[in-house]
Amino acid sequence: MRKLTLAAGAALLVGTALARPALAQSSGDQAPVISWQSPDDGAKLAGQTVHIKARVAFDGGVKSWAVEALAPDGAGYPGYGTICEKAEGGSPAAVNIDCVWDTTAYPNDGGPAQNRPYVVRVTAQGGARSGMFSNGQAPAPRHEDRGVTVSNPVSAPRDVHLSFVDSTRQATVQWQANPEPDIASYVIQERVGDGSWKNVGQAGGKVTTFTRSLSAPGTYRYQVAALRAAGSGADTIQSAWSGPAAEPKQIVVAEPKRPEATTSTTQPSSADSGGDPAPPADPGDPTKPAPPPPVFAAGSTGDPGTPAPGGSSGDVSRSGASISAIQPGAPGSVKSGGATVGGPVGPMAAKPGKPDATAKEEEPSEGPDNGFSPALPYKQTDANADKEDGEAVGRVLVGLPEAIGTNDARRMLVPMAAGLLLFVFAMHALYAARRAAPEAPLENE
Repeated sequence: MRKLTLAAGAALLVGTALARPALAQSSGDQAPVISWQSPDDGAKLAGQTVHIKARVAFDGGVKSWAVEALAPDGAGYPGYGTICEKAEGGSPAAVNIDCVWDTTAYPNDGGPAQNRPYVVRVTAQGGARSGMFSNGQAPAPRHEDRGVTVSNPVSAPRDVHLSFVDSTRQATVQWQANPEPDIASYVIQERVGDGSWKNVGQAGGKVTTFTRSLSAPGTYRYQVAALRAAGSGADTIQSAWSGPAAEPKQIVVAEPKRPEATTSTTQPSSADSGGDPAPPADPGDPTKPAPPPPVFAAGSTGDPGTPAPGGSSGDVSRSGASISAIQPGAPGSVKSGGATVGGPVGPMAAKPGKPDATAKEEEPSEGPDNGFSPALPYKQTDANADKEDGEAVGRVLVGLPEAIGTNDARRMLVPMAAGLLLFVFAMHALYAARRAAPEAPLENE
């Protein structure tokens, strides 16, 4: 009996010693319990009312708690900091946390938040009850973390304007920069006529202008969208499309003007029976033709002292008789005279430089015999004609140089003609003498 009493006493002492630490732990030295409700670990969050829910329990009661959204260690972007916090009065044994998180902006007017990975942390601090802790001190705060990704949408570009320079045929699209700090790029689409929208360019996240050259004619429309980082990796989120709200809302490129064909027209001319063009109409009466201009044999029309163009003489009369041009060196021509001897020739004009407006053509007359052939026509000069060396010029032989018709020329040519005749007679006498010379000896024999 005594043995059983001693054994039971020993067992009671050992059980009491072992039970004391457990009682002390349960009396207030136990760590707080944090039970996550939302969000899930690795969830993507967006919006202004994201709920962070958790349950915190403490055997000694909950003194305070806090919810934070922090950037990961070593990240190059800021975190949100403390989102919610509270000090509990009365140290309740358990607290249900429901914290509302605005993921679109940083607290304290920190501006728009970036789409990036963040760490959501719930921290709890237990309370202390007199005589309940083994060491008399409150336990250290405890926290639990969960990784999430903020992935908010991107707003459409605003204040889109369209312009066009006709001289360079360049269209320019401009817009206002988006407020989001993590814009990756802008995408520009083009639509020609009734066709489909097509991507024609992509600008950087800091660029707000796009220029495009238009070559083909048509109606062009443009719209812009922004691309924002999705929060993780290289993924992006695209905004809605935004087009110009003010005129011009589209660009119309017209067909280039074709060069107009230029044609030159000539006034048709009618010829009369003689081959000459018809004279112009009389200004006083359009139905009546104007009288023909005066024609001179040794000059162009209307100018008796000027030779016809090309060296040819004008018409002698309206009947069609004319003088052909003399080619230098041609048979039967006189280079110095400019007319063919024996052919029809017109009278020579007055001395160049002093035309006589009152001069009229006179019929050629025979005149006295001066040793020239009567077949050569000549012209008697007018009494008012110019004089040379104080003497009257006298008759002018037509078809020969002007110097031949002067008195000096006649005084020179008459002796030359006489000498030529004497020379011919002398040669004839010499020839006859030579023929008669061989016959003389025969008579002597």
